[in-house]
Amino acid sequence: MKKQSIVAVFVTYFVCLTALGMAQDNEFTVALSDPAKRGKIKVHLNSGSVTIKGTARKDVLVRYKAEDDDEDNKNQTKNGMKRVGGGGIDLEASENDNYVTVKSDSWNNEINLEIEIPVGFDVQAHTYNNGDLMMSNIQGELALTNYNGEITALNISGSVIATTYNGEIKVTFDKVTDGAPMSYHTYNGDVDVSFPSTVKGSFKMKTEQGDIYTDFDMKISSTGPKKSEGKPGQPFRIVIDEWKKGDVNGGGAEITMKTNNGDVYIRKKG
Repeated sequence: MKKQSIVAVFVTYFVCLTALGMAQDNEFTVALSDPAKRGKIKVHLNSGSVTIKGTARKDVLVRYKAEDDDEDNKNQTKNGMKRVGGGGIDLEASENDNYVTVKSDSWNNEINLEIEIPVGFDVQAHTYNNGDLMMSNIQGELALTNYNGEITALNISGSVIATTYNGEIKVTFDKVTDGAPMSYHTYNGDVDVSFPSTVKGSFKMKTEQGDIYTDFDMKISSTGPKKSEGKPGQPFRIVIDEWKKGDVNGGGAEITMKTNNGDVYIRKKG
């Protein structure tokens, strides 16, 4: 009796780039294992901005530029010598079964990324310092995290979860995935989201220092102060938490919108 062996082969595309300061932008493409299938991209930077837009591409295009490349830095001189470059870039990209990862773990060298992806991609993007997150024309699930910068997502069809600490959150939807819970949280900045007029959602909203505005027909109610006490055996602690709530078009999945210092805008698009 013949025995059959089945071997699964996983091909990983890996790019490791190290460059001194260059005058021009740099770019590379990442091929997908199956361009006919949906994909996902995960982008992580410790320092810098990330711009991602959906296009008619069948692969992923990554353009990268170090902050060290700008004209002000290049024109510096010291002891009569002209500066030609700084610390350099460390950037990695990989692909496995239509899952693309682009990342840099450098804290000292600021990198700005401009990435083009197929329209039907899910996106997870994360940056810490010195940059913003900018998304556009994407049909998928977006999970966006920033620490010191703005988050903008325009012409999105799908769902968005966005969290930042110091910066505005602005999102516009062409279409919302039915039944998808979403949340938008910032500490310092406005939360400004535009939804299609047909969206069905149960909104939960809060601002510590600001106001809430909407042009939807929404009956607003209050959760009332909710007291949370510490657990037995722990130091005494009470937290009073109150939210505004309202359903749109009969209600639906929960959509949470919160800022500590700013306004909340729930806009009707179209």
